[in-house]
Amino acid sequence: MKKITNTIALAVAIGCGAFASAQASAASCAVASDIWSNGYTLTVTVDSGSAAVDGWKVQLKFDQTPDISNSWSADVQTSGKTITATSLDWNSHIDAGSSVSFGLQGTYDGSFTAPDCVIADSGGTSGDSSDDNAKLLSQDGNPVHKRFKSQRTAWSQSKADIILSYQYDNGGWPKNQSYDSKGSGGSGKGTFDNGATTTEMIYLAQVYRDTKNTKYRNAVRKGMDYTLKAQYSTGGWPQFYPLKGGYHDHVTFNDNAMSSVLTMLYHASRKDAPFDTDIFSDSDRAEMKTAITKGVEYILKAQWKQNGTLTVWCAQHGKSDYKPKKARAYELKSLSGSESVEVLGFLMTQPQTDKVKKAVKAGLAWFSSPNTYLADHTYDKSVEKKIVYKKGSRMWYRFYDLETNTGFFSDRDGKKYYDLMDISSERRNGYSWGGNYGEKIISYAKKVGYL
Repeated sequence: MKKITNTIALAVAIGCGAFASAQASAASCAVASDIWSNGYTLTVTVDSGSAAVDGWKVQLKFDQTPDISNSWSADVQTSGKTITATSLDWNSHIDAGSSVSFGLQGTYDGSFTAPDCVIADSGGTSGDSSDDNAKLLSQDGNPVHKRFKSQRTAWSQSKADIILSYQYDNGGWPKNQSYDSKGSGGSGKGTFDNGATTTEMIYLAQVYRDTKNTKYRNAVRKGMDYTLKAQYSTGGWPQFYPLKGGYHDHVTFNDNAMSSVLTMLYHASRKDAPFDTDIFSDSDRAEMKTAITKGVEYILKAQWKQNGTLTVWCAQHGKSDYKPKKARAYELKSLSGSESVEVLGFLMTQPQTDKVKKAVKAGLAWFSSPNTYLADHTYDKSVEKKIVYKKGSRMWYRFYDLETNTGFFSDRDGKKYYDLMDISSERRNGYSWGGNYGEKIISYAKKVGYL
């Protein structure tokens, strides 16, 4: 077995931090090849040079079409004689003077020549945010991913067949199921509310990854077809599909429905675990990326302007007019201090184009404003008053008036109240009206240089 190392260094501008001043740095990638009779293993090392990297992309240029059987520590895509490898969440950040590695295995015909290695993208620069060169942020600490990670093991593996039995013929699942006994499937209306459908898909993808039983793979594929079909042409997702009517047909950010869908698509399109198997094809992942692009376009158009200034989002918006909409009697048109966190978090998974940066900066400014949060207070569900003094804490309201930015509450009578004690005990104790919602997105924004 012989080993070949092929190194190419390129001068690139790398931002030291998310939007710091660009510095000249020689980033490089090196390919070490172990070759046998008709196969090879490549270990590719990406070195940051003298400035930190947030998000990297490497191209390997072969002299024949590569036949890749396995890869690890990168999202690997093949086009003709070129392989493009993109960083994963956990290895996207490279400290200055440090390196990360990824690998792949394949077979070849005739003789083998190690591929040329080219750094296609290493974090972008502070002055370059065109669509093709927009910066990718490190995802370490992004709150939008927390739920995804826990969904992989949402239930014990012993419940997998029960969960399969609840999947509707159209590919979706019902919500709020304990999965203690067999379901009957059928022709019901699936939903993305309360994490339904996305949680089942992520969980079953993990079960397939562990067991290799194709019935779980097939269920996830069916769920993905359902998810993509449910998307409106304008880019949003309704709460239920097939459509149920009423407020359920609005594009639904409420309870993080749309952000959960987009986050699942993000990880699936990148072949992140548990989607790092044969569960989806390259063409499937291309469809997911198209759906993500449409979803981002919808989010940008729906962002509310308050007195001419971009702010955040309502819990539900019109599918075609993008305007805030009412849902249940106590869920009025408003700005959401809760759901807007994950909407922002998802935008921060995407290439930071000028349009995306503008939206993110506006949302972060809204969350960071003393006119938005209640200083030295916290939301305590265990006491009747709920909103209590706590020095050093910050609380964000669930709902804010669209025009005045004043936090408010509501009841089953459909009216606004500005004192939580003025609404019924049933609604006061049966709904979440505030929390430390903004802390995690602000913390993450500071980490990646937005604040």
